[in-house]
Amino acid sequence: MILTDFADLIATRMRREHRALAARWFERLLALLPVNARDVFPTESLLDHVPALILEISDYLRQPADEAIVSNTASLEKASELGALRHAQRASLHQVLREYQVLGGVLVTFVLEELERARTPPSPTETVQVVARIHQSVDVLSQATVQASVGLNTQRITDQAERLDQFTRMAAHEWRQPLGALQFGVRLLL
Repeated sequence: MILTDFADLIATRMRREHRALAARWFERLLALLPVNARDVFPTESLLDHVPALILEISDYLRQPADEAIVSNTASLEKASELGALRHAQRASLHQVLREYQVLGGVLVTFVLEELERARTPPSPTETVQVVARIHQSVDVLSQATVQASVGLNTQRITDQAERLDQFTRMAAHEWRQPLGALQFGVRLLL
């Protein structure tokens, strides 16, 4: 696929509006939440990562089709950082996936708005290609975020299991001596 004028237009506009798009994303999430935003997003760090991801998606839209977003290590690193952040904030995987789903919706709505604003409407093929690439990039970034979070969860569980095993061995060792003395004393009494 050759980079289309519409893809370039969307990438440029997305780059220019990345902070406003992140704010729109956050507003949509707040509308979905039955709890206080601080209970779900305890720090402002998340709000720093989302604009950066939107910039990465806009850069991806400018790349040729054979250039997959998976090959962009900067994008994947940002998504992994977000996974570590959401893990530290104790976000569930369902929450993270829903956040990406909302992001995809915000970006597609943005494309539709730009489509209505375009002086010369692009072909349906160009429009579908742009939307497909947005969905592809959001999917890949969400997978990287989830993978980072799952990796940290797995490591935490492994560490806890190891500490529990060490405690069990230490407790068993500490109980052997008093139990041995008690058994000896019981035998003497009998």
